[in-house]
Amino acid sequence: MPPGRQIRIIHTSDTHLGDDWDPDSAQRALAAVVDGVHDLRGDALLIAGDVFDNARISDAVLEFFVNEIARAAVPTVILPGNHDLYDATSLYHRSPFSGAPDNLHIISGTRGQTLTFPHLALEVWGRAMDSHTPAFRPLAGIPVQRNSHWRVAMAHGHFHYPDDTEERSSPIRPHEIADASCDYIALGHWERFEDVSQDGVTAFYSGSPMGAATERGSVAVNVVDLDPASPLRVSVSQVELPMSGASPIGLAIAADN
Repeated sequence: MPPGRQIRIIHTSDTHLGDDWDPDSAQRALAAVVDGVHDLRGDALLIAGDVFDNARISDAVLEFFVNEIARAAVPTVILPGNHDLYDATSLYHRSPFSGAPDNLHIISGTRGQTLTFPHLALEVWGRAMDSHTPAFRPLAGIPVQRNSHWRVAMAHGHFHYPDDTEERSSPIRPHEIADASCDYIALGHWERFEDVSQDGVTAFYSGSPMGAATERGSVAVNVVDLDPASPLRVSVSQVELPMSGASPIGLAIAADN
């Protein structure tokens, strides 16, 4: 059954809040992404891993993040990645998250978890990373059976092109994307924007907000339009936004599937 409504998802990843290199810019970039959710009229925000740079960051950084997500207002789903693992000592267990806003949703299932948003006719599936090793498969366990909801998967890992010879941690194979029973796969781990769609299944890396942008002083996000009335059904655009949070300054159509 086709999903019942059109929705727009804003997809980003690898925000690396609390990094030692340029922590102020990382925070400004996240704020610009949140501004972009409003400017672009997004229905949901997905952050596909490495939201935080390490587990040693201060509570002040966590509180900043929680407050920004509250400002986003729309459902926001975050997937723990290799820099912010979901294990017994995960920063996601710390006190700033105990008072998190209702719109913040953390995928915590290390064997896979589905979050459902009925008002958007949307399911979001992901597998929280608890160890960054070759044995961890980010797309293992996507449900096969479908209903009338859109299904979006989130995964944080390294896509292996067919001619890759080096085994990497958290591998994502082309056949795993091709076999995935979902409408879109929101990927994280690479700092750049990349289309790795396979056999009609749309899958993109968003890149980090600043890493995917073409100019310093701006950020870039993936805008994913899911439209049951369109023959394409899924369209993905890379949109650049100024760090100031003003109106979008550029729109580049990336792919339609």
